[in-house]
Amino acid sequence: MEEEYNPSEKAVKIVEKIKEMTGIPAIFIDRKPKTVQPSLTDSKFGGLPYWDMQKEYPTDSEGRKMMLLAQINFLDLSAFDTELPKEGMLQFFITVDDDVFGMDFDDPVSQKDFRIIFHNTVDTKITVEQVQTLELVRAEEVDDYGTPIFHQAALSFRAGIDYMSSDVEGFSTVFAQAVKAVTGEEIDEENWYTYFEEDTDDDNYMSEELSGLGHKMLGYPGFIQFDPRRDDEDMKCYDTLLLQIDSDMDEDGEDYVLWGDCGIANLFINKEALIKRDFSNILYNWDCS
Repeated sequence: MEEEYNPSEKAVKIVEKIKEMTGIPAIFIDRKPKTVQPSLTDSKFGGLPYWDMQKEYPTDSEGRKMMLLAQINFLDLSAFDTELPKEGMLQFFITVDDDVFGMDFDDPVSQKDFRIIFHNTVDTKITVEQVQTLELVRAEEVDDYGTPIFHQAALSFRAGIDYMSSDVEGFSTVFAQAVKAVTGEEIDEENWYTYFEEDTDDDNYMSEELSGLGHKMLGYPGFIQFDPRRDDEDMKCYDTLLLQIDSDMDEDGEDYVLWGDCGIANLFINKEALIKRDFSNILYNWDCS
C-alpha cells in the first residue's frame, strides 16, 4: 500500500514543474497474475529460457550453465515508438547460486558471471522438451540467497512518461530551476536537499512521486543507494536504461523478485549501441539498503 502524504502546495507545484521539465517516454513492465503461466517464448522473469539449439548456451566464469533472470520478446513491444527492437528477444542470464547475483563490483561491465543475449529472430518451432535436454537450473528453483527470482512471472508492457529521480545526475540543477520557476527563489544547488522544511511531508512526497523505481525499460533509473555512473567518467557512456528489475511482491506479501534487502537492479547501454542492436557492452548494477 502506498503511503499517503500531505505535502504543501509549494511542494506539489515544484514536483509538477520537475515532471514538466524532465518527462521522457518509457516502457513500464507489469507482472501478470500468478495464474498466468508464461510459455517458452513469452516475456518473463525466471522460468525456462527460450534457446536456439544451434547456439552455444552461456556459461559463467567457472563453466557452469547460467540461469535465466529475464527475457523480453520484442514482439510484445512492437507497437511502441522507441529505440528498442521491433522483433527478436533479449535475455539476461546470471550465474547460479551467487550471493551478489553475478555482479562484479570492480568491473560491472564484465559479462563473466552475467550475460546479455540478443536473438535477432525467435524460432517458434523450438520446444520445451528440446530446451529441457540442456538440464538448466531455473532461477526460481535456487536457494533464496542465490537468486533474486522467487517465482517465474509472465510480463505485460505499457507505454508512459517517466520523470527524473533525485538520484540521477543533474537533478540538483533541475530542482533549483523548478524552485525558481515556481517561487522566484534562487537556491544553492549543492544543498538543494535542505530546501523543504523539516517535519513536513514535502521531501517524502517528492521521493514518492519521483522515485524512479519499478520494472521498466528506458526512462530514468531508480536506486536505493546511488547512481554508479555519477562520479565515473568512463561510465557516462551508459546513458540509456535498457532494463530495470525492482523487488516485487504480490498482494499477499509473497516475494516474486527480491534483490538483497528490497533492492533494485539496473542494466545500462549506450544509446547508439542500442540503435545498432549491439548488446555486448552493458553496465549491470544492483543495490539495496
